[in-house]
Amino acid sequence: LRIFNDPRSMHPMNHPIHLHGERFLVVARDGKPNPYLVWKDTAIIPVGSTVDLIIDLSNPGTWMLHCHIGEHVESGMMATIRVDAS
Repeated sequence: LRIFNDPRSMHPMNHPIHLHGERFLVVARDGKPNPYLVWKDTAIIPVGSTVDLIIDLSNPGTWMLHCHIGEHVESGMMATIRVDAS
């Protein structure tokens, strides 16, 4: 999953992006490989940056992906990821 934090947005700031029920690795920031691979459920996306994630989708369910700032969730900065059991 590639996330770009557009500096031209209405409210440019760093966003702590959080994923429920699954985990991910931050594999690159702004096209540069991350040598420190650690499983996470939250990552800061700096203003103007692009972050590449590899998500471990092994836990079936419908999971919320969102900015961890409450007002941003209320304004729609969220998505759901559905993982089917196989």
